[in-house]
Amino acid sequence: MSRGPGHVIRRSIGIVFADGGLLTLSGTAPGGRGADHGEEPLLAVLCDPDAAPIAFEEALLSTEYGEDGVQRRATLELWLDPESGPPIRGGGTLISAVSAEIDGLQTRIAFFRWSVEGREGLGHYEIARARG
Repeated sequence: MSRGPGHVIRRSIGIVFADGGLLTLSGTAPGGRGADHGEEPLLAVLCDPDAAPIAFEEALLSTEYGEDGVQRRATLELWLDPESGPPIRGGGTLISAVSAEIDGLQTRIAFFRWSVEGREGLGHYEIARARG
C-alpha cells in the first residue's frame, strides 16, 4: 500500500457520478500506524440518487503509482456480500494532483476520472502519510 516516504495513515476516495449518485471509500491504518496492503479496513458506501445508501461488506482498493509517487490509476472491488456473487468493479485514472504538508502529515490529493460498472464520474483519491 505504501509508495513514497512515510507510512500511509489514511486513504479516501469520493466520486460524483454523472447520474447524481455518490460513492465514498475510506480506510485508516490500524492503530494509526502504517499498514501493509490488505491490513487496512476499508469502508465503502454507495448513494444512488433516489435510493437509500448501501454499505458494502468488503472493499478492495489497488493503486498504481507513477515515478513521482503520485497515484496514477486505481481499481475498486466492492462486495455487498462476499458469498453472493461477483463484486461491483470500477477504476479511475489521474487527471491532476496536488500535495500539501501540515503538522507532520503529507497529503496527496489526486483528481480522477472514474468508471464504476459503466457509470462515469469525477472525484478525488487522497493518500495521507505520516512524515518522519
